[in-house]
Amino acid sequence: MDGFLASALAALACALLLFLPLALRGRAVQPAARDTAWRDRLPAMLRLLRPLVRWYASSVDTSLPGFKRDVIQNQLNAAGAAYLITPAEFVVIRRMSCIAGLSIALYVIFVLDMRDPMYIAVTACLAPFAYLYPDLWLRDATRKRQLRFEKEFPFFLDVLVLGMKAGLTLTAAIEQSVEQLRAGPVKHEFERYLRETRTGVARRVALDRLAMRVVIPSVTNFTASVTQAEETGGSLGEVLADQARQRRQERFLRAEKLANQAPVKMLFPLIALLFPITFIIIGFPIVMQLIDSGAFEIF
Repeated sequence: MDGFLASALAALACALLLFLPLALRGRAVQPAARDTAWRDRLPAMLRLLRPLVRWYASSVDTSLPGFKRDVIQNQLNAAGAAYLITPAEFVVIRRMSCIAGLSIALYVIFVLDMRDPMYIAVTACLAPFAYLYPDLWLRDATRKRQLRFEKEFPFFLDVLVLGMKAGLTLTAAIEQSVEQLRAGPVKHEFERYLRETRTGVARRVALDRLAMRVVIPSVTNFTASVTQAEETGGSLGEVLADQARQRRQERFLRAEKLANQAPVKMLFPLIALLFPITFIIIGFPIVMQLIDSGAFEIF
């Protein structure tokens, strides 16, 4: 009976989360077929759920507020997932994750019959955690991507400066620099910049979009310097050389800062793990000698 009740509750939760938007809107308006050639390859799990996610996203897309769509789109851009999913699909993934967490919680409580208060408290947190997990993953992916971007960006600027000194235009130098890069966020973002400029987007607009997607001070400084040099007629080669020099200095200072933080980070493991063992090794023979000599008999 408990298993049937858990299955019924899980099915009811799935139906409410999946079909409530359709019921409120009445008849779902099917959007025109979209060209999906722009998408990157999805992970294995999302490829399995892709038909369901896109079908449900077609109803969520029209009801998603504009400001919320912009916020999610900016988060996807910063994480490098803008070509993987749309904001509406991200909302659907968040809801489906919540359904999965809720189903597991109901299964553990009613089917496995784990009624202990500790198990109930842990399983009660599964649904909120599952709902927030896509956002946590997106934030972690953004942090890792920005760290890698900061690491590879100085090398890109060095190659770009060499191309400019060889007599290439900025666009041609960026194309040559991108070809020399290995797969990563820098290569991906500047390939997208080149795609936008080839489709007729102005260089300044494409650079501004690049800075908004990456959200790193060094990239914002780079795009602002290039735009200012073009507007004032300054030498792009000198501007880029200054940018490359400054990025190398920042990378050196960042490495020096991390090296200075290493002793502080090692202090707690030393105190908590190494020092007690050292004291035990040193003090054990002394204690044994005191016991053999009868020093503790006076107590």
